Amino acid sequence: MNILGLDTALQRCSVAILRDGAVAVRIVEEMARGHAERLAPMAASALAAAGLGVGDLDRVGVVVGPGGFTGVRVGLAFARGLAIGTDLGVVGVSSLAAIAANARLEERPDDLGDGRDGLVAPLIDARRGQVYAALYDAAGAARLAPFVAAPAAARDILAAAAGAQPVSLIGSGAALVPGPPPAWRLSMEGDPQIDPVVVARLAAAAPPDALRRSGSGPAPLYLRAPDAKPPKPVLLRGGGP
Repeated sequence: MNILGLDTALQRCSVAILRDGAVAVRIVEEMARGHAERLAPMAASALAAAGLGVGDLDRVGVVVGPGGFTGVRVGLAFARGLAIGTDLGVVGVSSLAAIAANARLEERPDDLGDGRDGLVAPLIDARRGQVYAALYDAAGAARLAPFVAAPAAARDILAAAAGAQPVSLIGSGAALVPGPPPAWRLSMEGDPQIDPVVVARLAAAAPPDALRRSGSGPAPLYLRAPDAKPPKPVLLRGGGP
């Protein structure tokens, strides 16, 4: 099975191709903007390097958010475009699930199975005094679906879901959480980003009912309104009321 993984949700534009579970190509560029201009050429380069065409792909995994509003739309639009008029299945992958899976793979790089003991709470700095967060067990099952909250509120929500189990805090928003319980561990890995290989692996492992076909695509995961707001209308001088 040939799987294409795409990510434009955060501070990267990245693509990867898995061929029967092995990494054939991985291309990553760090960028805060400009994803729309780079994604298509990167995907074309990856397919050429793997010796594949779009018709040879079986699935596409794309990050649906939460993340940058524009970046999420770029990735989704591209994935939907690839699927139009084909039988290519598109799988939506949460950015938080991808970060949590990356942490598990660092423990056991051969699969997405049991890894680090306890629970993993990926957190992304959402700006405006908030974090995006979720909670996953060691096998990757969601204990708490993605949500957005102030760091202190996120701590309380995570603690209520985790109970007495230890929690590993990871991601760009992890250090923003004040006063975590003593049993919790703050990752020292800095700001782990989304790996397109992990996105592809999660897409490969997704059940058939998670696939979207014929260009319909998965829905974006927006946990709040975009930061940018349309300008207020301005009355032209000499115009009517």
